[in-house]
Amino acid sequence: MNIFSSIDEFYLKPFRTLETILIQSSNKTRVLYVYNFEGNHFRVFDNVMEVLDFFYHGSEPEICFEDDVELDKYLSRVKL
Repeated sequence: MNIFSSIDEFYLKPFRTLETILIQSSNKTRVLYVYNFEGNHFRVFDNVMEVLDFFYHGSEPEICFEDDVELDKYLSRVKL
């Protein structure tokens, strides 16, 4: 099981944030970016380029969740 923590949070607008998440397991680490839209929709990005594509071109990420419980489950089990 992974340990994950928010290492940075940027408020785009009230109730809309972009979080940088550090995921750790044994000796491996990974960074993901999570766009939180009003606590109702979470989009997960692997890198900054995917984040920019989403905001500038409307490219949807492959990984989306509608509640933070499902997001937390994913983060605790994501492959590093």
